[in-house]
Amino acid sequence: MNPCPRYEESLILYSHQELGRKKVVTLQKHLSQCERCRGYLGELDHVFQVIENHYESSSDLSLDIQW
Repeated sequence: MNPCPRYEESLILYSHQELGRKKVVTLQKHLSQCERCRGYLGELDHVFQVIENHYESSSDLSLDIQW
């Protein structure tokens, strides 16, 4: 799903909890009215969760290398 171009960068930062407080309020107001941006935010959250889970499971692997 494609977000409103005006909010795409803010949605990415919001998803990472890196958006400034003032912009969060504006974005949340927009999200309450915009299904496209809510859908995009859901997709972002899903992708970032998959990536995080992948790296967490990769770090759990132990390699037994003998030289």
